[in-house]
Amino acid sequence: MTEVSTPSPMLPPETDAATRAAEEPRPRRRLLGRIASVVAVVAAVVGLSLAIPARALGRIVPGHSLIDEETVAQKPGSARPTADRVTISAEGIDDPEGAILFTTVAVDSDVSIFDWLESELDDDIFLRRRSDVFGDRSDGENRERNLEMMRVSKDIAVIVALDRLGISVVEETGQGFQAVVEGGPVDGLLEPGDIIIAVDGAEITTLASLRAELETKTPGETGVITVDNIDTGEIRDVELVWGTHPDGLPGGFIGIESVVPRQVELPLPFEVEIDSGTIGGPSAGLAFTLTILDLLTEGELTGGQNVAVTGTILGDGSVGNIGGVGQKAAAAYEAGAVAFIVPQDVVAEAIPHARGMPVIGVRSLDEALAALADLGGETDDLRLMVG
Repeated sequence: MTEVSTPSPMLPPETDAATRAAEEPRPRRRLLGRIASVVAVVAAVVGLSLAIPARALGRIVPGHSLIDEETVAQKPGSARPTADRVTISAEGIDDPEGAILFTTVAVDSDVSIFDWLESELDDDIFLRRRSDVFGDRSDGENRERNLEMMRVSKDIAVIVALDRLGISVVEETGQGFQAVVEGGPVDGLLEPGDIIIAVDGAEITTLASLRAELETKTPGETGVITVDNIDTGEIRDVELVWGTHPDGLPGGFIGIESVVPRQVELPLPFEVEIDSGTIGGPSAGLAFTLTILDLLTEGELTGGQNVAVTGTILGDGSVGNIGGVGQKAAAAYEAGAVAFIVPQDVVAEAIPHARGMPVIGVRSLDEALAALADLGGETDDLRLMVG
């Protein structure tokens, strides 16, 4: 027989009112404790999941990955004094009070869910496809390429800065080229690796001397170009018929593209060393150039202020574009820069991340010096002041 008990309306004799009041909340406390435990577990799981690569979510839940395999995060890097990395072995170096700050971008290839959330909340963090940042190169290949670009950038910065001060660093000994115009006058006669050293017996060293000689030639007439091949060392005379320039320029046309000078390095009056550490890429070129000028000349190129600078530098003093200027602008602002000098074409991209800090666009070293002058820098009489 099954016994069924019914609740008694009366308390057991050993239970008094005080005991009853203490015992009634127990089921509620147990429930609250269980809820707290669940919340703690959920928080722990969420916390741990933030560190999980976001692309891994796509493996756990196919088709629901927040980030695919090819995503990288571009974040603000740093803005640091360039002068700390430049060493010049000469007496009379003028240590500046202010500083040219070179800027960097941090690229995170292991994007976590936290990085994704951060990019949703922070406009200075971009998620981009890996191929848009690195191309089709591997991490190792990209690293080597960036370090090589940095090495070339440092060399050009030294050359351009010293040239601005009247010190010749290289000497041109002929003009090479990277391509031949198909069907042009020298197609099949010259090839990349040939250095033009004479035209009809007149010595050619600079691009200006080559242009000057070609302007004296008459299209349709025969001439002779003397070349020195950099691979074989063979010097040979090449006979050709001068062509007509397709753009209507005067003189004879030979049909070469991307002319590059052959240069011989001259001994420097002092050594200039730039320690770029593990930083790669060419975007610090303009900052290095300005810093070398600041160290070698009297006065304050920045007016005693901290000015952030980014942009490549070319041999003719022109300033080239760079990537990640938004993140660099954010880094410059955080470092307390009074202004940010950037290539002209990326000004609009930098402004939204500068938080009111002036962004100044330039296309050349001269324009960068003019910008520093507007900020109070002493740029009027740049003369070498070291021995």
